[in-house]
Amino acid sequence: MSNLRDKLCGLNTREPVTAAVEAGAAYLGFNFVEKSKRFVDIETARELAFVVPPGGAKVALVLDADD
Repeated sequence: MSNLRDKLCGLNTREPVTAAVEAGAAYLGFNFVEKSKRFVDIETARELAFVVPPGGAKVALVLDADD
């Protein structure tokens, strides 16, 4: 049996976050790279995080995080 778990990344609106949760994704990724088409600002990501049920893992994609 595999321990493979799914991560869906680039989520930036409520509809895909809800669909990912309903589909059973183990990890939900939010892209904080401003040059990306899938960029999400911190306030929107905070709102979307409330859609994720307790225990659902949220993952941040960043570039040059030390900056």
